[in-house]
Amino acid sequence: MLVPLLIYARDHNIEAATATLYLKRLGLPDISLHPGYRLRVYTLGEFQVWRGRHFIPPGGWQRKSSRLLFQLLLSFYDEALERDQIVEYLWPDLPYDKARTNLKVALATLYNVLEPDRKPGGESAYIVREGTFYRLRPEADLWLDAREFLSIAGRLKTAPRPLPDALAAKLAKALDLYKGEFLPDARYENWAAPLREQLVVQFLQAADALSEYYLHKHRPHEAGALCQRILACDNCWERAYRHLMMAYAQLGDAGQVARTFKRCAQALEEELGIAPTAETRELYRRLIEEARASL
Repeated sequence: MLVPLLIYARDHNIEAATATLYLKRLGLPDISLHPGYRLRVYTLGEFQVWRGRHFIPPGGWQRKSSRLLFQLLLSFYDEALERDQIVEYLWPDLPYDKARTNLKVALATLYNVLEPDRKPGGESAYIVREGTFYRLRPEADLWLDAREFLSIAGRLKTAPRPLPDALAAKLAKALDLYKGEFLPDARYENWAAPLREQLVVQFLQAADALSEYYLHKHRPHEAGALCQRILACDNCWERAYRHLMMAYAQLGDAGQVARTFKRCAQALEEELGIAPTAETRELYRRLIEEARASL
């Protein structure tokens, strides 16, 4: 209950500077409403929502439409959606009036699920309405795994190679968040596809960069494990095969180097109808020659 007290102190000029400083340290400098708990949302690999220490079970959403509405808002977490957009996304086959009614019911249910102690008619700490637009409240105390992952993975754009140790450590923690695809129970909803695809690309790039870092640090087991995760997501990611061959070479396992190259060639042929690049073939040749020379 600390945050509501700090908001009250700031807004009523009771040690306002101190309260403002603590809110800033908590990462909530602009917050105006708080129900007394943080909302923690997991969307990668499995959908879970925690209201403070309380997990919202599948039946706790009361209606499927309230869960889908929240997932839709999460999929556009930094954007506002117009009411008619929401209606079209969630009830495309219903008459407009019926779909509008469904939205009202779903929204009221969602408010109750996220904030069961909210006063009727009061503002939501997590969802804001601006005219006919709805969005997640930007300053809300809401932690979203997908947003956290992207904020760290996005640092790769300007990062040197090999990665600095500090960034590599943060990237490893970010990759721990990526436990699978975004909102797997909304796999066939077209509104979830753009963020899902963005997350997949960032995962592949982040795992690729970190596996390269592990190879540079002569940590082949960690590099190999990341390569296997990449290939489970995209079995035509050729750099992952090269890194995996290098990891096996660092372990002195020439047999696995050869099997990895064969696996690469087979996947590329079956999926894309192409052969491994000259870079991959040359790496394989060099690693095998080095292995033979060491015998």
